Amino acid sequence: MSSQVAESLENVFDRQALIARVKARCASIDALLNETTGDRLDYENLRLSSGTSLNGADETVVSVFLTPDSPSAVAAMKTEQQAPLADLVPLPICVLLPLAPCDCLHSLENGTPYLYRILSYEQAELVNAAGELVRYSTAFSWQNRGAINPEPEWHKYLGNYIFHFQSCVTITTNQGS
Repeated sequence: MSSQVAESLENVFDRQALIARVKARCASIDALLNETTGDRLDYENLRLSSGTSLNGADETVVSVFLTPDSPSAVAAMKTEQQAPLADLVPLPICVLLPLAPCDCLHSLENGTPYLYRILSYEQAELVNAAGELVRYSTAFSWQNRGAINPEPEWHKYLGNYIFHFQSCVTITTNQGS
């Protein structure tokens, strides 16, 4: 039965085509990362969610994290003593690409990629491909940097996008500021 389900998903969803389209949309962010930090985006492990009427909002988002061996990802996994945050900011962590239908994210244009960058243990920003501030995340927390056994990655789509990933960062982005 599971092979039948997998086969039917392949018939309605072309993962490689999605990856190619996301890569094309994120080419400008790739250029910014190449120029500023040497980081690379991990397109093979992108995250996609799409839903309508989630608590009254439409939400379709793709998030693309840095490859695990990217300089910023490696630095993020270290402790504050090993790599002081003040020496790393603004620290890139991932890209958010809202796609239509999506009306739950304040100040972000569907089809345009935005780079999340950590500014402090309590604040992150979203910048465009020119590195210009577009907005801050609604909420940001980085409490367990350098944890030996970090909490696994998770994503929640509730009419606002909340995610946590392995360097123990939690980010919320919605209609707020």
